[in-house]
Amino acid sequence: MFLEKLEIQGFKSFANKNTLVFPGLLDENRRGITSIVGPNGSGKSNIADAVRWALGEQSMKTLRGKKSEDIIFSGSAKLGKLSLAEVSLFLNNEDHKAPLDYSQIILTRRIYRDGLSEYLINNNRVRLSDVQIILAKANFGQKTYSVIGQGLVEGFLNTTLSERKEFFDEATGVKQFQIKRDDSLNKLILSYENLNQVSMLLAEIEPRLKSLTRQVNKLKKRDEIEAELKKLELNYYSGLWHELNGKFSLSNKELLGLERIKQEKLKKNEQLNRELSQLEKENLGGQEFAVWQKELNELQNKKEILNKQAARLEAELEVKLEAKGQFDLSWLVGKSSELSQEIKNNQEETGGLENNIGEEKKVLAGLKTDLDSINGKINKLNQNILRASSNLSGGVSAKVNQELKELNTYLLAAELENNLAGLKKIIKQIKEKLAVLLEISGEETRRENLEDWQKNLMALTAEKEALMNKINESSFRISARSERVKLITERRLGLANELAEVNNKLQQNRGAANLNDNKKERQRLKREAAELDGKISGLKEKLTLFNAKENEQKSRLFALQKNLQVLQNEINGLANRLNKLNINSARLETRLADLEIEIRNNYGNLKDIKDKRPDGPVDETAAWEKITSLKRQIDQIGGLDPETEKEYLETKERYDYLENQIHDLNGAVGSLEKIIKELDAVIKKKFDEKFKNISVKFEEYFKILFNGGQAKIVKVLTEDLPENKPEENKADEPITEDKFTANLKRIKYLQKYNSTGLAGIEIIATPPGKKIKAITMLSGGERALTAIGLICAIISCNPAPFVILDEVDASLDEANSERLAKILDDLSHKTQFIVITHNRASMRRANILYGVTMAENGVSKLLSIKLDQASKAVRK
Repeated sequence: MFLEKLEIQGFKSFANKNTLVFPGLLDENRRGITSIVGPNGSGKSNIADAVRWALGEQSMKTLRGKKSEDIIFSGSAKLGKLSLAEVSLFLNNEDHKAPLDYSQIILTRRIYRDGLSEYLINNNRVRLSDVQIILAKANFGQKTYSVIGQGLVEGFLNTTLSERKEFFDEATGVKQFQIKRDDSLNKLILSYENLNQVSMLLAEIEPRLKSLTRQVNKLKKRDEIEAELKKLELNYYSGLWHELNGKFSLSNKELLGLERIKQEKLKKNEQLNRELSQLEKENLGGQEFAVWQKELNELQNKKEILNKQAARLEAELEVKLEAKGQFDLSWLVGKSSELSQEIKNNQEETGGLENNIGEEKKVLAGLKTDLDSINGKINKLNQNILRASSNLSGGVSAKVNQELKELNTYLLAAELENNLAGLKKIIKQIKEKLAVLLEISGEETRRENLEDWQKNLMALTAEKEALMNKINESSFRISARSERVKLITERRLGLANELAEVNNKLQQNRGAANLNDNKKERQRLKREAAELDGKISGLKEKLTLFNAKENEQKSRLFALQKNLQVLQNEINGLANRLNKLNINSARLETRLADLEIEIRNNYGNLKDIKDKRPDGPVDETAAWEKITSLKRQIDQIGGLDPETEKEYLETKERYDYLENQIHDLNGAVGSLEKIIKELDAVIKKKFDEKFKNISVKFEEYFKILFNGGQAKIVKVLTEDLPENKPEENKADEPITEDKFTANLKRIKYLQKYNSTGLAGIEIIATPPGKKIKAITMLSGGERALTAIGLICAIISCNPAPFVILDEVDASLDEANSERLAKILDDLSHKTQFIVITHNRASMRRANILYGVTMAENGVSKLLSIKLDQASKAVRK
């Protein structure tokens, strides 16, 4: 790589566009020397400043200015100032020393008077850091030996250790790595700053997140409990509701069924009354009976009304007691009324049953008389058969005789058999024998006799079978009613004892509750009921006497009365049952309505309860205890702001984001630390290799320039300095304020000294015949020669693509100038030299000579001549 061309426009005194073209490779791979000459003040050094500025120089002091607009042509007496300055370096990159896929690189820097500055590579805008890394990889930069100014040679030896180290970074070719290292260190500082900020934010958010987490956990626990409570209430209330609703529906269904039966019995009662009225018209003696019966019916109807009224009062008393929470007393009151009514009903039913039993016994006696008559007729028929069998001659078929005897046996058995099932079996056998006899009968027995026997026998057996059915039914009714009377009597005794206990408990608790509500009305109803019972009893006695007297004549009338009485008792029983069912149904309806109100208050949606069937049997006590426990837990948790969860999610998202940022930043810090260590290793290796070669060349060129003497360069290590090295950062260690400060201190130390341990460069130079321990004791010329020798050593070991020397030979005498010119000529095989000089020795060695003049308008101008071509022209 070498510099092909330089274009300057608007930079300092070069107001117009000026182009300097430099030679490429000459013979024997020489790149040649270009000399720039001109009087003092003509602007020669502005060319060096232009190159330095184009290479990225930021120090206005180095560029011999105070502010950025100083480098823009500021005008003269005849020309106005310009608005921009622009410098372009045309670099040949055919060897691709710079990492770009271009054979020519045009590096341009442009600045405007408003301060706006830009860098371009091949007319594409780039950053300064991009320019610096490309130049570093191409082995030259803007601060060191690529452009060596007038004061650099004289002041080089006066620089500090760290400043010399920076010079040697470029000299040894590690500048590109040093730039990357500095960039990594800057990024590391930024990462630590960000990490510190994020850690502080995280520390600020964490307590709030913990608080919100606890609240959200409570909220989740509450939601879980509420869900469990909802499920339990659903099962609990659905069980209660379906149970109550089932009982209520069943009660209503039973109520409707009993009401229908009652209506049917009432219709039957009306029909019997109509029949009774018809009998009264037919029998004059029955008019008085009809009057009594009608009066009895009216009294019984009144009694039913009184019973209904009493039941209603009892129900009202129960409801009042229940409303007061006195459910036990309510039950006792209802139970007392129920027992009293049931005892009365039992007494009435017992009386009716006993009368029915008496009448049934009379009917049974008549049936038995008819049975005896049938058995007589069967016996008579049996005698006829026996006579027919004895009158048969000896020639009669033995078989017919045998069948007749067997038939006789069956008939005798039929006469004696009083069991209906046995009689049916015998009748079947008789039918079979008669069929056989009809089949085998001949002249010995007349067929018509057998047919008569068969007809009479079938009629008699059928009549006996019917009578026995009636006898069995009558006997069963007598037995059942007698058993019923016995059971009712026992039941009545038990009810009386139970009623006594209930009344005793009511008497004991009379002080705990007001049982006198409707007392007068209930007592009145009881008195009226007792009076009606007396009248009813009296009428029943009259009717019984009348029936006894008129039994034979009025049997049918008596039967109707008895049926009416039984029917009325059944109607009364039904009325009582209906009354109880109405009370129970009202109670169930009230409980169902209260339960639905409770469901709406506690659960909410009644439809879910109705649609849900319980999972199984519900233990109401255990379920209610569990529900109460869950509600208690919810109350203990208390109310929570519904926005808490939203705030928690936002805070958690922020916290997780910051945690991820910390994780990423820790990763970035680790990566940067690793990169820095790797770069330090590369820098140390390359630096040591080049430094050794430079040291050898330095001594060589020093001896050439001084005709002897000794010179060397020595590395100064950080361990030799009094400054302590900070501790290394430990991985995954939390970032605290103190740790952050320590890290910044460590990074600043690394910025000042890399981890290779190099603190600076010490130069030792001893001219021949002298014993000098410090370079500060050298004369001005000796110092200049020492600096030039070191620069030449660096160029020899690590040549830059081009080197600009700005009057570095100004302080040298003629002999030393010749020595320097010879060294430059030798080094021109390795690099391209552009020498700004007044020295004739340097001019003689040049291939191209540029002259710079200053016109009257204050603008620098260029003149050029190719000395090789000029020499040929002169020799011709």
